[in-house]
Amino acid sequence: MDLGAVMDEMALALGQLTGLRVASHPPARVSPPAGYLDYPQSVVFDETYGRGSDQITDLPIVLVTSRVTDRTARDTVAAWASGDGPKSVKAAMEAWSWTSCDEVTVTTCEFDFAPIAGTDYLVAIFKATIVGQGKRN
Repeated sequence: MDLGAVMDEMALALGQLTGLRVASHPPARVSPPAGYLDYPQSVVFDETYGRGSDQITDLPIVLVTSRVTDRTARDTVAAWASGDGPKSVKAAMEAWSWTSCDEVTVTTCEFDFAPIAGTDYLVAIFKATIVGQGKRN
């Protein structure tokens, strides 16, 4: 499984959420609402016999909305963090037909804020576990 290819495809899958621009890697600048894929906690090889399956653990999906004090920020992250619906990150990722891996499971969502150009923005950080073929045929 190729980490770069997985991150590229994850950005495409997230791009289906209306009004959201997602980079497949940490960008130099973020202009909200936007997001990016960060680097995973680990890659575990050989989860099944031989080279059958690898696993990417806790790959962060970082989404930035508006000022932390705006009610619209709360409403936006609430929709992203919903388990289903048209703006749900979990639903979008788990409904995608993956070609770079076998399965993507969104496991958690945490909230934080990030200072951007002197303003605190609300951030939702999703974590995903990815499973895929360890050996290419």
